[in-house]
Amino acid sequence: SFFINKGMMTFMPSMSMMWFMFCSCNMASPPSLNLLGEIMILNSLISWSSKLIFFLFILSFFGAVYSLYMFCYTQHGEFYSGFYSFSYGFVREYLMLIMHWLPLNIFFISVDLFIL
Repeated sequence: SFFINKGMMTFMPSMSMMWFMFCSCNMASPPSLNLLGEIMILNSLISWSSKLIFFLFILSFFGAVYSLYMFCYTQHGEFYSGFYSFSYGFVREYLMLIMHWLPLNIFFISVDLFIL
């Protein structure tokens, strides 16, 4: 599936932007709910055992590197030549992506709903 999606930035730049927005939310970049979750998990695990600091930061770093690698590998490079027909995407597909991305970032504003 990575080979089929390779080089999509040349054909679908708007979809590439949506992929980047979702991958950046997965990397816990602000404003995203994943950032709040990682901060809370890191805070609780470090207060449990301070020896975990290095290990947790390495795990967070590799999670972010993997998301960035996944975005770069699928969006850049040579386009898969096995496609015989290609659609540039419909408005409903972009609307569906925005309707998934927007609540993810709106929930970050109302953080008090998630903290006990």
